[in-house]
Amino acid sequence: MARSLDIQIVSHGTPELVRTLLADLGGMAARIHLLENLADAPEASTERPALRHADRQPRSFAANHNLLARRGEAEIIAILNPDLRVDSAVLEGLLAAFDDPAVGIVAPRVEAPDGTIADNARRVLTPGRLLRDRLHPARRRSDYADVGIACEPDWVAGMCLLVRRRTFDELGGFDAGYRMYCEDMDLCVRAWLAGWTVCCVPARGIVHDARRASLRDPGHFLWHVASLLRFWRSQAYRRFVAGLPAGRGHAAGRP
Repeated sequence: MARSLDIQIVSHGTPELVRTLLADLGGMAARIHLLENLADAPEASTERPALRHADRQPRSFAANHNLLARRGEAEIIAILNPDLRVDSAVLEGLLAAFDDPAVGIVAPRVEAPDGTIADNARRVLTPGRLLRDRLHPARRRSDYADVGIACEPDWVAGMCLLVRRRTFDELGGFDAGYRMYCEDMDLCVRAWLAGWTVCCVPARGIVHDARRASLRDPGHFLWHVASLLRFWRSQAYRRFVAGLPAGRGHAAGRP
C-alpha cells in the first residue's frame, strides 16, 4: 500500500551534513521539511528540493519536530538527524511496517560508520539499570542483540524513526519540556501505553555518526541528567514500569 511521507530534518548550522543527507534521499517520493534553527546558519544548497523553514530562536529537538509536524500532512512522518547517511530504498522499505494498523512507531537497525550495529532499540532506562551500566560497563550488552529479526522494543532512538501521523497527533507529539535527550524514550513509552506498537526492523544502509556530546560537553551532560529526572518523575514512566513483567521488552496489558 502506497503511503505518503513527510521527512523532517533540523539543522543547527550543519549545511555540509544536510547537503549530503538530502543527496542520499535522492528521488524519494516524499516531501522534505528542513528547519534551519540558527539565525546565522548558512543555507545547505542542494539539487534535492526541500521546504525550508527558519527559526531565529533556537529550540529543542522536541519543539523543532513538533513545529515541522504541524506544517506537514503526510500519513507517515520520518524524523532524521542531519548526521545520518541513508539508503533511500531502505528508508522507503520501512513504510511496509505500517500495514499493521497497530504499529505507531518504526525504526530500522542503525549502523555506526565502522559497520557495527548501534544500540538504537532499547529497554526503558531505570535508575537501577543506569547504575548497573555505570558500575559494570564491561557487562553491558545490547538489549535486543539478535539484529536479524524484528523486535518490539520499549523505545527506539530518535535519530531515525518513522511515526504514524495519527499516533503523533494522538500523543500530542514530543514533550517539548525535554530540552534534549529522552524525548524519544518518552514518546515511545506513551505510544505503548496508548495501545500502539513500537517496532525495530532489520536493515542495512542507515548509518549514524554519533556525536556523543553528553560525554564531552558539560552543558549537554546537564541536559541529559535533567531529562532523565523529568522522565523518571513522569506519570508515563511510572505506569509503564509498573506494567513490565520480568523478561519482557514492553509493557504488558496495554490497552
